[in-house]
Amino acid sequence: MSKGQLAVFVRSRRDALGVTQAQLASTTGWSKSAIEKVEAGTLVPSLEFTGALFDALGIPYLYRERIIAALFPGALDRILGRTATAPDADALADLEYLPYPAAYLMLPEGDIVGFNSAWLAAFPESAARPNLFTYLFTEPSAREVLVDWARLAHGFTYGLRMMGPMALSDTTIEEIIARCRVHPDFERFYLTDPPVHEALNPVIRVAAPGTGEIRSLRIKIDKPHLPHSPWLTYRLVPVRDAEAGANR
Repeated sequence: MSKGQLAVFVRSRRDALGVTQAQLASTTGWSKSAIEKVEAGTLVPSLEFTGALFDALGIPYLYRERIIAALFPGALDRILGRTATAPDADALADLEYLPYPAAYLMLPEGDIVGFNSAWLAAFPESAARPNLFTYLFTEPSAREVLVDWARLAHGFTYGLRMMGPMALSDTTIEEIIARCRVHPDFERFYLTDPPVHEALNPVIRVAAPGTGEIRSLRIKIDKPHLPHSPWLTYRLVPVRDAEAGANR
């Protein structure tokens, strides 16, 4: 990741939040001059400064490690130990013990690097399309199974637009866009921010393949650290009937 990409990201995120450079400086505890240099692409912040920017800009935790890895190559391995390259047999077995749909995801690129039987039962076509964006935008059944498809697709696409330049190569982003732009909604999702109330709603509705029975599931995201790994655990946990009704 270049200083220019970091500069664009910080400026874009600050503009989206509607804060000035002076306000961002006050929140981070760093000088306005330092903010100006970061946004001009002439300064790569220290780890401490980066952490302050994460907090002030509201960067979700699940993206922070990827940004740090891009800004400071090798730093996470030195701090947390060598990074695993793929889930091993034990990690996949742990996933299989869960009784509800769960998968290991790489974000923001959306690669599905592991899933359990419950995930495969809920989203059978995802096995042939082991990338979340490919599944959402090129698999016709995705819209039938995911009742809240538009909200999910918009949210993940927003994450790709905002975090992709920080964590991924231009080639990887271009490949994802090329695969997905065949869908008529992809470009609109990619260029717009999702409504805040939708982005904060963790409950989605999933229709069972074959029967069409709808279940309300709460999204739970965990980040495994032992050993340190770049993927996260994405779980869909059944919610109580009263809670499901409130989130319809």
